Amino acid sequence: MKKRTIRVIIIVSLSIFLLLLGVLAVRVLFPAEGDGEVSVDTPVSAAQGEVRVLSIEDTEPFQLVEAGTETEVPTVSADEAEEEEPATVSEDEAAAVSENEAVSDNETVADAKEEETEPEAEPEPVAQEGLPEDTQPPLFLSFNGSPMLKTGSVFDIHKYIGYADDVDRHVDLEVAGEVNTAAEGTYPLQITLRDDAGHSVSQKMNVKVVAEIPSGSGGGGKTEAFSDFIANYKTEETCVGIDVSRWQGDIDFEKVRAAGCEFVYMRIGGLDEGEHYTDRYYEYNIAAAKAAGLKVGIYWHAEESNAQQVRASVDYLMGVLNGQELDFPIAYDWEDFLRFENHEMNLYDLNENLDVFVSEVEKRGYAGCLYNSKYYLDTVWTSDSKHPVWLAYYVSSPSWQGDFFMWQHGCTGRIDGINGDVDLDVWYVNKPFR
Repeated sequence: MKKRTIRVIIIVSLSIFLLLLGVLAVRVLFPAEGDGEVSVDTPVSAAQGEVRVLSIEDTEPFQLVEAGTETEVPTVSADEAEEEEPATVSEDEAAAVSENEAVSDNETVADAKEEETEPEAEPEPVAQEGLPEDTQPPLFLSFNGSPMLKTGSVFDIHKYIGYADDVDRHVDLEVAGEVNTAAEGTYPLQITLRDDAGHSVSQKMNVKVVAEIPSGSGGGGKTEAFSDFIANYKTEETCVGIDVSRWQGDIDFEKVRAAGCEFVYMRIGGLDEGEHYTDRYYEYNIAAAKAAGLKVGIYWHAEESNAQQVRASVDYLMGVLNGQELDFPIAYDWEDFLRFENHEMNLYDLNENLDVFVSEVEKRGYAGCLYNSKYYLDTVWTSDSKHPVWLAYYVSSPSWQGDFFMWQHGCTGRIDGINGDVDLDVWYVNKPFR
């Protein structure tokens, strides 16, 4: 009896065991929906780097593994990640999820963090290294207040202005208003410059769009005969002369000397669009002027953006000059104020370029000076280094309070030996330039 009872118990136990084993096998082979999902709350070790939000379709097929076998978390390729919403969650964002349980299933972690983060404050202006504190507003160096353009053309504000700041090398430009070049009319604009320190300055511009731009009158300014120039400005303390370049073409310097001219400044060359050049008439001009008995000086057309370029320009200049003796300082002629912002300089940089130019020519045994107009001498050339000045100021009598050894009186002079207009200059012989 006992043996039969034991046999029945064994058979029942074995049946139950086989039944349980069958149920387990069914669960393994046919998992219920949701058993394979991975949520954003899935624990991730720091070594994994990031958590990816996956759906059941992204997971690998379920596999039985032996106890203790390491498994890899399924990954998503870069292309697949771009299709997911959201694609990835960084470690910092995963930490934020665990700390902020208020994030809903439909809310991304980035959105939650954005709500928690305070808006960043605007950075305080920082003085640039080696420069004084910025206390001045930007400056319009060139400004056309009433440009005219043809219908259908493109309006480019930088064709009509140039600007800079004493410290900031990248001044913000704000243009209020619109120009419709498809329709004739006058379009008012407000042009504002703003530097990093918050200083600003504004100018008004009226852009006129027309069907046809009228041709000019064809006439220049009033001409001035060299004989009248001599009568008005030649004294015991002055000499009268001219300055020339290729624009004057072929010059008969013997006739120029006979007309009463005593000296001539001439362009030797310059830097244009990043390329050095020699004035095509320079070699002839300096030889012929000296042969005619005129005192001579040269000027350099400058467009350098930094000290390194200035040194390269002086090297080039000296190669062209080739040791020629001069009677006047070599003039640094910077006139590239339209679109000055393209140089990415501030006004301290520009003044430093002048200092470097004068220093470099002095190392070669020559004197240096600055040529510029009264407006820019008052507003731009503010270096503490007091270089000799050749003043351009088209008036009957110069009233500028600074020191200058030469004055460019006008640009519509007429003299025998030159076909067309020429600049007229007065040299104050008692004013030192060395």
